[in-house]
Amino acid sequence: MDFHCNQHKNLGDLCCGKEAYHKPAQPSIECLKVNSVICTKSVQKVAELRLPTVELGIGDDIDLALISFSNVTANPNGIVMRGTLIDGKVVNSGYVPVTATINIAGVDTPIEVQLNLPFQAETECPGACVGDDLQETVPVIEAVLPPVITPGITVAGALSLSSITFKVIIRTQITVSREKLVQAGVTVLGDINPDRCTTLQPTMPTSRTVTFYNGNGNG
Repeated sequence: MDFHCNQHKNLGDLCCGKEAYHKPAQPSIECLKVNSVICTKSVQKVAELRLPTVELGIGDDIDLALISFSNVTANPNGIVMRGTLIDGKVVNSGYVPVTATINIAGVDTPIEVQLNLPFQAETECPGACVGDDLQETVPVIEAVLPPVITPGITVAGALSLSSITFKVIIRTQITVSREKLVQAGVTVLGDINPDRCTTLQPTMPTSRTVTFYNGNGNG
């Protein structure tokens, strides 16, 4: 596909002879190479890790009601995020670093843990192909959820291990674009990074979590 840009037709007529006064100048055609957006989406990713209590240093004889958590903190600067572009879809994977203190009533020394919460997410992007350009904005932490303790269950007389689930929700803007040649004349639709000016984000649980049913038949 050939383009002739920034040129006037009959340039000699414009500069020479009386005919120049009778022929209007031909407008130039400005050709620009731009990244044409195939899709752009704000997406959430849930980083989650579930571990048996014994792997966190909690004995299986410990009453789960004695366990509490403090200093549950996600590190936004340590987030690892990778993106893979396939036909019609973007696949993300990575992890969010989290630290937490596990307290056990009656035990003087708390348990300090450092965890990497993995995530993987797929985002539909119709029309995208592997040769396109993939961009993602710096991930923003939307929420750090309080850890959840799940008691073990008994199956055929055998008691399974209790577990603790850690969870963080992050957000990023995915943009897939493709280089094209276009003529001048554009309309600005918005910033490709809606979180460009975001400076504050939660790194610890800030939302109130309510237990509506405690599993004992009581609300």
